[in-house]
Amino acid sequence: MLGCLTTAAAFFGIVMNFSFLLAGTISHNPTDILMGFIILAAGYNAGRYGLDYYVLPLIQKVFKKDKVVRQRKESLNGV
Repeated sequence: MLGCLTTAAAFFGIVMNFSFLLAGTISHNPTDILMGFIILAAGYNAGRYGLDYYVLPLIQKVFKKDKVVRQRKESLNGV
């Protein structure tokens, strides 16, 4: 309920399950992959509830700020 970066965690969980599957271990990994895709698709709503509501805008603000600072430096250096 209070998950943070839920979509990223679901994506990397799917990657890990595919790694186990391609390594030759067969157990319940296909089921985990299917559930991972369902969680990944539902991850859109994670931005509306829980910690993602507060954390994702802060992360976006930091990356946009870095982009603006980088563009200003490039314009001052004439690159």
